[in-house]
Amino acid sequence: MPVRFYKCRTPVEELALAVEIWFKKKDFETQRFGSKDQMVVQARKGGLWANVAGMAQALTVRLKAWENGVEVHTGAGKWLDKAAAGGVGWFVFWPLAVTAGVGVYQQAQLGEQLLTFLEHYVREADKDYCRQQENKEVPE
Repeated sequence: MPVRFYKCRTPVEELALAVEIWFKKKDFETQRFGSKDQMVVQARKGGLWANVAGMAQALTVRLKAWENGVEVHTGAGKWLDKAAAGGVGWFVFWPLAVTAGVGVYQQAQLGEQLLTFLEHYVREADKDYCRQQENKEVPE
């Protein structure tokens, strides 16, 4: 399960919402839950045929607030199902082996794409946060 730490002031709820929107733009079904200190976003894609062929993608993202930033854990769902479909598919029905391999590859790429997105999002969100703090009037 890849783990990243982003040194930022962006609230966890905002990051979780950004992750959920990112998945929805890629046509994933999502759910988001948690509290102000820790949020979980789950995303899945694919119908019955995608599940049978090993192409269904599921990813769970856990965001935890720390004093100086946010810890992000990403984990792939159904990883073993895809590997099993690949092994059985090769002997029984070779197209399943091919699609399972493609599904495993796509899932790995999805996690990396998400972490890259978060890196850019945090950088921009923190700039906005710092600008907002600079523009506040300081009481005399």
